[in-house]
Amino acid sequence: MPQKIQAARLHAALEAWRITEQRLDRRGSAGTLPRTERDALALVLAAEQTDEPMTPSTLATTLGFSTPAVSNLLHRLQDAELITCTPDPADGRRKIVTTTESGRDACDTVTSAPHVRKFLMGVPAEQAEAVSAFLDELSSVIAAQQTPAPTSAPVAAR
Repeated sequence: MPQKIQAARLHAALEAWRITEQRLDRRGSAGTLPRTERDALALVLAAEQTDEPMTPSTLATTLGFSTPAVSNLLHRLQDAELITCTPDPADGRRKIVTTTESGRDACDTVTSAPHVRKFLMGVPAEQAEAVSAFLDELSSVIAAQQTPAPTSAPVAAR
């Protein structure tokens, strides 16, 4: 398949996913947590399913937030008893963020829905690796474009 057609198909599939996710999010978000809190819970919940624990710094990087902003977010989630932050047994300087039972119940994002998780568990390992690598790289490309370009010094008037 020519690269231009492949890129167009990937773009169309990503846009369809984005629009579907937004539509479902709008429909299901009445009376739930704010989007930022739900995003953070979803990331912590996803990390709990892997061998990589979620840390505040990883959460800040993934969400694109400053460390103080994530600290405030984590305090709000702890005060609501949706997460816990405990010292990392391997490195006491680092904290590990985990969801509580209430946090898991409150995590109502599209990807946390039981039928979606069941679908994701059925994806063959090779496909899951390829899709994960693709999405990780795409996220990096998008994040790099959002980083403000360094400004040059103003040119002195002549």
